[in-house]
Amino acid sequence: MIRYSMLNQSAKKSSPHIEVLAESADPQLGSKDVELVIVEILADRFNALPEREGKEDVRKNVRAIKRVFKEALKIKEILSANKAASVKIPELLDYVTLKFELQREELESRLTDFLAKVTVPIDAALERAGLTVEDIDQVELLGGGIRNPKIVEILEKHMKREAGVHLNGDEAMCFGSAFIATNSSSAFKVKQVYLTQNVPHDVWVKISPVDPKQALTEEEQKAEGAEEDDIIKYWQDFKLFNTSDYLGKSKGLSLNYPVDLKIELFKREENEAEDGLLLDSFQVTGVKSMIEQEV
Repeated sequence: MIRYSMLNQSAKKSSPHIEVLAESADPQLGSKDVELVIVEILADRFNALPEREGKEDVRKNVRAIKRVFKEALKIKEILSANKAASVKIPELLDYVTLKFELQREELESRLTDFLAKVTVPIDAALERAGLTVEDIDQVELLGGGIRNPKIVEILEKHMKREAGVHLNGDEAMCFGSAFIATNSSSAFKVKQVYLTQNVPHDVWVKISPVDPKQALTEEEQKAEGAEEDDIIKYWQDFKLFNTSDYLGKSKGLSLNYPVDLKIELFKREENEAEDGLLLDSFQVTGVKSMIEQEV
């Protein structure tokens, strides 16, 4: 979800401002799923031939199923532009040829589960941005999805507006990345464009001692005469960045830590109790020797 506006730098000068309001994706969803469904259709048709009655499933023959996958890719591309595709795989297995005409309608009827997932990332992005479909002014399609008529139909129906296909997916991403990069460099002079992008997920930090044996509990520290304000928390777990923070933002941390420590950064979704995905980890060593030198 992107918001475009003009940022007034002075009374006579303004620059474009691009805000990335929200991002969402399903990495498990793609055109490969369509190919897999086509493979299933071709395999079922071949196994149903009278010549194949009582014989082994074509899926169990590695060489034959590789040919089916190769044909599925061609069929997918043909059905993106046509309502039917002629299928012919000569002597696929045991000198039996697979030949029939596959209708786009039959393929779409087998893609029910796949098509039901198409709009899920859109709803997730809208929710994160705090927007509704009615707040969207324009929809632009990039990538292979523009070639699938059913996907375009679903998206336009869901977004309640016509989808634009004005940009080349590869060129637009490369050009946009290069343009933003030049804006961040003093070596190039281009029109100033400001980009604001929020962190796509909460980032949590966990701090712990490298050697847990060196850490003292609160009771042990109090027994040694430490005041309440001087108690050292050896194990800490807190949120460092929120989804409302923008990329590039920095934060400083002040720690009273007398031993070597380990710092771990985690991606954690809202209301997620576990650590989540580990983004990076660092170890700070030699702390005790540095303290002794300072003293």
